[in-house]
Amino acid sequence: MPDVVLHLSEQDFGKSYSEPYLRLYGVISEMLEAEGAQLVQRVQTPDFAFGVHDYVDGRFNDGNLHIVDDMSVRMPNVLNSGLAYFNGFWHLDPAGCRCFGSIGALEYSANSIAFRHAKPFFIRLRERLKENRSSRYKQTRRKTELPDGSIAVFFQGDYPRKAGATAFDDLSMLRDVLQGAGDRKVVVKPHPKVTALGEIAVLCAMAAEDPRIVVTDANIHDILEASCVSVSINSAVSLEGFLHRTPAVLYGLADFHHFCETVSGPGQFAETLERAMQRTGGYAQYLTWYLRRNCLRINAPDLEAKIWKIFAEAGFPPERFRC
Repeated sequence: MPDVVLHLSEQDFGKSYSEPYLRLYGVISEMLEAEGAQLVQRVQTPDFAFGVHDYVDGRFNDGNLHIVDDMSVRMPNVLNSGLAYFNGFWHLDPAGCRCFGSIGALEYSANSIAFRHAKPFFIRLRERLKENRSSRYKQTRRKTELPDGSIAVFFQGDYPRKAGATAFDDLSMLRDVLQGAGDRKVVVKPHPKVTALGEIAVLCAMAAEDPRIVVTDANIHDILEASCVSVSINSAVSLEGFLHRTPAVLYGLADFHHFCETVSGPGQFAETLERAMQRTGGYAQYLTWYLRRNCLRINAPDLEAKIWKIFAEAGFPPERFRC
């Protein structure tokens, strides 16, 4: 009888599944125990890396189903899992996690979700996040006044470029934005956890030379409320911006690209900004399509049935786990 092997980072190995970013694994563990099987933890080996990978050493050919946390391994017997940007929503996907996941390959139709069905979900998300001024990372509670109609640029650190999701780093993205921003203010928020001190020093030097740049650690909801557009490589802040009905411009690969404008090379920002600002609605429908139709919802009554369906598609239906 197979087990399900969960590959976690060293820092998460052995942690309680009650942590918000590990809760799905608690559900899976209970499902397996009910069938007489178990969820076994392993520490991700040093050669696990960001981006899409396969491994030819046979490590996944042991008769078990493997779940790799926050990575994108495309091999038989492997699923990838991680939070889908908002707490409570998850990916569990053979294609990859987040920007490499299968949602990005789906076709989105604006007519696929009726607004009357999307509106209650959208309102609940707004109340939980926008009205509560909360996000995945801790935000300052103070209210910050920012220039109205500004362009909001959010840094993400090295992860997107190391993963192969973009050719831009944060600073080259900002420089490209400035070339096409005209006289608009450009509000820049470094990432609270991963932006390097050297990059912050360069950013502050740029701000000293260019009066359009406003460097801030403000609450992201204050930034999004004041902005005409959010700009990032592929940050979750794009989706949080939709709660403010703020359009998004991306500088990299994202599985939510369907409702954003994407810059594919230098010198395109001005025209991309113009397209983004023509968007007038549809945010509730898109968030409903992305999160409720294509992600796992942690408190959904059919969550276990959906997980078993994904397991079965990977070749591990419930009967394989029964004695």
